[in-house]
Amino acid sequence: MEKVVLRVHDHPLLPFDRFDYGRCSGCSPWCEDYLYGGYRCNELACYTVFHKVCAESKPEISHHAHPQHILKLGKRGIRCHVCERPVGVGYFCSICDFGMHLVCAKIPPLSLQPQHYTIVNYKVHEHPLSPSQTAWLAESGNCKGCNYSIGTGDKAPYYECRRCNLYIHSTCLELAHHNSHPKHPLKYLKSGPPSYADHKCLLCGRQFQDQKYELYHCDVCNFSICMFCQGNPPPLVVVSPKTHEHQLHLIPRLLDFTCNACGTQGDRSPYFCLQCNFMIHRDCIDLPRIININRHDHRISYICHLGQGNWKCGVCRKTVDGFYGAYSCSKCSSYIVHSLCATRKDVWDMVELEGTPEEEEIAPFEVIDENTIKHMSHDHDLILNKDGMILHESKLCEACVSQINTDPFYRCEQCGFILHQTCANMPRKKRHVLCNIPFSLQTDDSKDSSRQRIQCSLCLQYFTGFSYNLHIAYNSRTEVMDVRCGSIFEPFVHESHPHPLYYKYSFLADAKCDVCHITRRHLLCCEECEFRLDFRCATLPRKVMKQRYDDHPLFLSYGEDNMDGEYWCDVCEKRVDAKTWFYTCDACGVTLHVSCVVGDFSYHMPGPLSEVVSSYKVVPEVGSYKVVPNTSICRPFCSRCRTRCKLPCILEASEDGVDVYFCSNVCYKSSWESYY
Repeated sequence: MEKVVLRVHDHPLLPFDRFDYGRCSGCSPWCEDYLYGGYRCNELACYTVFHKVCAESKPEISHHAHPQHILKLGKRGIRCHVCERPVGVGYFCSICDFGMHLVCAKIPPLSLQPQHYTIVNYKVHEHPLSPSQTAWLAESGNCKGCNYSIGTGDKAPYYECRRCNLYIHSTCLELAHHNSHPKHPLKYLKSGPPSYADHKCLLCGRQFQDQKYELYHCDVCNFSICMFCQGNPPPLVVVSPKTHEHQLHLIPRLLDFTCNACGTQGDRSPYFCLQCNFMIHRDCIDLPRIININRHDHRISYICHLGQGNWKCGVCRKTVDGFYGAYSCSKCSSYIVHSLCATRKDVWDMVELEGTPEEEEIAPFEVIDENTIKHMSHDHDLILNKDGMILHESKLCEACVSQINTDPFYRCEQCGFILHQTCANMPRKKRHVLCNIPFSLQTDDSKDSSRQRIQCSLCLQYFTGFSYNLHIAYNSRTEVMDVRCGSIFEPFVHESHPHPLYYKYSFLADAKCDVCHITRRHLLCCEECEFRLDFRCATLPRKVMKQRYDDHPLFLSYGEDNMDGEYWCDVCEKRVDAKTWFYTCDACGVTLHVSCVVGDFSYHMPGPLSEVVSSYKVVPEVGSYKVVPNTSICRPFCSRCRTRCKLPCILEASEDGVDVYFCSNVCYKSSWESYY
């Protein structure tokens, strides 16, 4: 697909025939509505769209509102001199501080406007309409033609009915004659649809939620449409060669059908090809051909017919009907996704890849020889060790900040820098279910010995290792994952549960992890039963090498129903519920709570911190901070809860030359909040 360079946007724009719900950056940047074709930006994380006429506006015009100079098409951050709203794309004077919206530039001169006459048009409204007598309304209201606001300071000409408090732009007077229902004029209703009528817009399906909902209705044909479709009607005929070889015609009526593009049911206003008996949802017109989604590592392509087979959708896990359109992966023959699931805005990155060559993945390291690499995170060469060497428990992987155990690892002979082999192979770019845009691998590039402390968006734990970062400029959204959570993909198989788990974002206040029973937003859920696991529990280490309480490795146990007797934690000396997760030693039977083995500072490399961040804000600079191993003979007291610190790593703060200790984030946060 050929991109077009236009003056209205910084990036090349891609023409599209799709029905897209959004904001045209040319004429209505403050109001969302349907765009029936136009231009869109195909750059990653830039969701700009334009109507076709807006994107192809003339580069220069002379206008009656500013006759002394030529106005040029462009982008500037000033207010429109007609409606006094902020202007993004519009016409501007290069000499004066004058600008106006594209839509305001179409308003005719005052001498050509029927502004000074009361009109009687019963097709529009049952009462006479008078021209506005003031420059603005005392209170904001909406035009009953286009539904755009006629608010305080709006100078666009309009008519009003003083009996009904109804307002309508002078350019919207003919909207009562709707192209989808030319047989009869539509009546404006401001108290919801009649009792006999369908309570959804016939064209777009928008719900008329209450009796105060405004709509247009024909009582002869029982035809009801919303204010949005009244002011912005869909085209009666669509030509989209990528979708279908023939013209598609709108059938504006209630009609049950199966969409040929996505295979799902529809109940109103399809587009239809009489020659082929082809029906399609309005939103399925011009589906993208080749895309990337955050549930799969490869590109997927749209196929009109999969053929017979037992297919499961890779996003919703429901059956895919092979006789209709869907997306498939050319490299993974069994991976299939519903058309509507693949193009969800939380799944697809909104970039069309047809005609774009596939990018070559950049490795995170340079290969020196069979056993030696130069990783992006380190200045020296790293040598691979696969011999199952058991390192001291204090030796931690720089990426995941976990013990090496007997896993293969890379090691620097000059400075002791260590990476798990799996962590060294973490890709620079990674797609993840947390967001539709790829994440970038960030390593600890601090030049001094201090490390930055960051909070993972998924497990909410703080850490100092490598991270996957994403910043979206248009909404100032930032997401950060530690590499442990970043390594989780769908379907996620955890040895504690017999079924695969899938990511789900929960809005429910009672959505709790079935292991720790803490309410979480990000969960891994089972489709076959109601089991839920949060990311903190899903990434707990399966094996923990030697602790101060035991000389043997500890293994994570997922609960035992057949354990007899009572069990006590060797750290806190409280009872251990054998039906819950706990750590145990196979050699001597020691049991420990999970919370007594893995604490708030477990995923921190011992040493000073360059920035200490609480759960909500950056902590005030009271003194210096560092994470230290809790290995002294006499365990220190926490300066907040006044109990001895039990966890393997604790936080040490130096205040006025005196060392104080904190056993958890709660204690640390409470200390500086009370201090201030």
